Amino acid sequence: MQHIRNIETEESKRDARWNAARTTHDCRAYMANEAQRMGALGFAFLHRPEHSIRGPSWLRGARASVAEHYRYAREIMGITDTDQLYA
Repeated sequence: MQHIRNIETEESKRDARWNAARTTHDCRAYMANEAQRMGALGFAFLHRPEHSIRGPSWLRGARASVAEHYRYAREIMGITDTDQLYA
């Protein structure tokens, strides 16, 4: 029914981007985009007020998860830490 009413959700937009990928370069661009998106969502999640009472070990794990999403996106795009310093 979605195609009849033209209702787009975030998931359907991601599905459309993935289904439009035809080459390895398209797949890498999609994965980099998703990794950055998940990193940004994780960063926003960390700054929610209810997480201020959690312990330091939880915070270290959550920060490591966010950092890994961004690291993975940089790895896919071929960006090094020195590139980001000058950007």
